[in-house]
Amino acid sequence: MNSRKERIEVIFSAALELDTPEQREVYLAKIGEGGCGVVYVAEQEEPVRRRVALKVIKLGMDTNSAIARFEAERQALALMEHPNIAQVLDAGATETGRLFFVMELVRGIKITDYCDQNNLSTPQRSDLFIQVCHAIQHAHQKGIIHRDIKPSNILVTLHDGVPVPKVIDFGIAKATTQQRLTDKTLYTAFEQFLGTPAYMSPEQAELSGLDIDTRSDIYALGVLLYELLTGRTPFDAKELLAAGLDQMRRIIREQEPVRPSTRLSTMIQGELTATAKHRHAEGPKLIHLLRGDLDWIVMKALEKDRTRRYETANGLALDIERHLKQEPVDARPPSSAYRLQKFVRRNKLMVTAAAAVAATLVLGVVVSTWAVVPGRP
Repeated sequence: MNSRKERIEVIFSAALELDTPEQREVYLAKIGEGGCGVVYVAEQEEPVRRRVALKVIKLGMDTNSAIARFEAERQALALMEHPNIAQVLDAGATETGRLFFVMELVRGIKITDYCDQNNLSTPQRSDLFIQVCHAIQHAHQKGIIHRDIKPSNILVTLHDGVPVPKVIDFGIAKATTQQRLTDKTLYTAFEQFLGTPAYMSPEQAELSGLDIDTRSDIYALGVLLYELLTGRTPFDAKELLAAGLDQMRRIIREQEPVRPSTRLSTMIQGELTATAKHRHAEGPKLIHLLRGDLDWIVMKALEKDRTRRYETANGLALDIERHLKQEPVDARPPSSAYRLQKFVRRNKLMVTAAAAVAATLVLGVVVSTWAVVPGRP
């Protein structure tokens, strides 16, 4: 048994193949569960002794699509080496063929909880968010689109007392055309609804043939920034789920969210006070802080038309850095013509009806005028 991979396989295989969950818990502490995998805390004994996270494919999840997606996730993580992305340490399969991979164990809490528990100010939250943007930029440069950016997939841990965000769970990641994640067939069926609704881009909700690219992650980053600033997502998660699939998709695709400062100003006093306290500020000052640059930065990331979003995660991070340095930002209020265009698209029936009425009135005026013109035939 010469290779490190073989030694790790032997360490974990015995525990993974035990008959019952209770027996496995003696060796492994379960810390998470996803669509096709379960994550445990485990002790690695060789070549170094340390605690690691072990993700193993669930029993019974042996369909081609599940295996392909599991392989794609571990390959995606293996491609990346960034301080803000959880590292893959090794991978293999048990004697009975169950796939697993060993990851860096991230001991942390989701980014929104960390910020609120420590009452981080808006600039401090922005600094953490910039690090997340850099991590996502790294993934994009490696040809990987995360597709499920949300607080529970960004954990904050402490390194020598300094908070460090770590992006985890590339379980539904998608490769760009320049990258290949698995030799097995991996595709997203037309009718599949992948992602978390409150953080999902309009093109993800479209369920059409429109290809998903890195700008879908830019939208999700915009939702995350909105939540860090206001304590709320642009669209309430419970209301989206209660609306049903078709209405949920329509809201995500068509309804414009209110600006962050507007969201704060419409909160009841007690809610605003609590939200501001978690951001080390008073309510009116927090609203004033968001109004302007931060409003437009968030709304640019949340554009329904992906061609109007930031082109890269680094571009979004740079605009926040400009704001923090009191420099002009790239994000700008949309023009009057653009706002009119959006209004027309949102209210097609009303605009069509109004146009028809206006045309009728104009025609009536023309006919009446023509009828009273002296000397008409």
